[in-house]
Amino acid sequence: MTSMTSMTSMTSTQLKWPKPLTIGSKIAIVSPAGAIKDLAILDDTKKKITAKEYKPELGPHVDKTYQNHYRYAGTVEERLKDLQWALDDNSIDAIWATRGGYGCVQLLEKINPKKFLDNPKWFIGHSDNTYLQSYLAQHGVPSIHGQNVIQTTNTPSLKPVSYEKIFDILAGKKLCYEIKKNSHNQKGSAEGILIGGNLTIVAALLGTKYDFSYKGAILFIEEIGENGYYKIDRYMQSLELSGALSKIKGIVVGGMKNIGGAAEPYDDKAYKIIAENVNKYNIPKIFGFPNGHIADTQPLIIGATVTITVGDEKTTLKYNNQR
Repeated sequence: MTSMTSMTSMTSTQLKWPKPLTIGSKIAIVSPAGAIKDLAILDDTKKKITAKEYKPELGPHVDKTYQNHYRYAGTVEERLKDLQWALDDNSIDAIWATRGGYGCVQLLEKINPKKFLDNPKWFIGHSDNTYLQSYLAQHGVPSIHGQNVIQTTNTPSLKPVSYEKIFDILAGKKLCYEIKKNSHNQKGSAEGILIGGNLTIVAALLGTKYDFSYKGAILFIEEIGENGYYKIDRYMQSLELSGALSKIKGIVVGGMKNIGGAAEPYDDKAYKIIAENVNKYNIPKIFGFPNGHIADTQPLIIGATVTITVGDEKTTLKYNNQR
């Protein structure tokens, strides 16, 4: 394994931006964490891929279930083999995770990034894939925090924009988001490297060598299914006690779904808990960003430099160095 470069020393010119995809580009579909029930649930996204004139390539173990109570998509060795193939193969132009669940953390110590860093490519996913996105960010490679390949039971009617904007990023288009007003927002403007993802994983990474670098960063968080508001506070308290919250320049909060048993995509009680935990920091705060385990999830580029601006009339997130 090569040594990791701290994100705090990474500039926009040093970032290893993946190349835009072109007609005929191949997208590897892999399952680094949880298993899928059958290949048919990949069909919808595969059709979207081919409609863009790209080619989906399935990893050999993409639908294999390792029979224990975690329902991994194969053993550690099998999942690593598929991921390493996708990272190393120069004929592959992007990598798309089928789903999250649990299991990506088991791969971190075993990944060999050498060939991948010579030919960086987009990695797409969310949820448990936050582990892999932190790993990539430490190596200076941006990744897409967006919908997984499958349409899960939690998001049975994903909006077309959830995938269309992923394809926009893959094609090299520059995105800028305008976000709806939210009562928990705090006005201001800040620039920094976008870090984060699923709140459970962000908290689990704290203090490890694969943790995000928080100094001067813009932190994004989202969550689903914690079935207890106290858990949101627990994670936020961990971020506070670690010193992470005192280092960031801004925060963006996405979907908070099924937290207290209700199905709201943007749970206001969860937002209140987060707002209370960051209230003492005079930084711009965006609540209600459309990204997470929700039907309307618009992709974010983890590891890219962004500017967030929260005003009375307009709130935006734009990329400063998107290729």
